[in-house]
Amino acid sequence: MSFVEYSDFIQDGDVAIVYLNHDSMMPVKVQHGAQTQTRYGAIRHSTDLIGQRYGSKVTCSKGWVYVLHPTPELWTVSLPHRTQILYTTDIATVTMMLELKPGSIVCESGEGGFIFVSMY
Repeated sequence: MSFVEYSDFIQDGDVAIVYLNHDSMMPVKVQHGAQTQTRYGAIRHSTDLIGQRYGSKVTCSKGWVYVLHPTPELWTVSLPHRTQILYTTDIATVTMMLELKPGSIVCESGEGGFIFVSMY
């Protein structure tokens, strides 16, 4: 798996995005002999994933899921989000759009009402 290269078929060692529903996705490292538990049942990597096309519908014991090729957007959405509000990709975009340069002054405030001033 690579965000740069594309393959139509899932291979051993790839990272695939398991789409459970519109609110829930999870990245999975595909490994021969492994299995992943989901709320819809187990996904056996050797039989259910390896050799299948990305975008395939995988049937589990309690339902089904889709297995998608990872893209930067899906990767960002599927990673667990904790308390941090801005992630590296978001910070890079904000920095570029604000045209920040050395000497720029940035004021930001957090949940507690604290103001942090930094110079770039």
